[in-house]
Amino acid sequence: MYTFNGIGTTLYGRRYLTKKELHSMGIDVKGGNPYLATQWFVFVFVPLIPLSSHVVLAEGEESGFLSSEKHYHMISVNLNWNQVFKGWAITIGIIFIFGLLLW
Repeated sequence: MYTFNGIGTTLYGRRYLTKKELHSMGIDVKGGNPYLATQWFVFVFVPLIPLSSHVVLAEGEESGFLSSEKHYHMISVNLNWNQVFKGWAITIGIIFIFGLLLW
């Protein structure tokens, strides 16, 4: 995932999963706090197009002098429509507020 000036792809959403949910997906994890997140195409950091959903098992970050980069260990799953609808609701809210400010 990569964004440049707010344009690119990123993960949004974080719903922690129970061991029972993971088992029903065929995922066996020992330790950690796996969560479900959806990868989006974003414009100015606003989620526009859902690309895929993932169970994120671990994440790390590398920081440099002027940049930082996140790394994820994840497993792709079916698109989570609940997160998609929440993402679109956020997008509509942002557009509505921005429209009110310009009006």
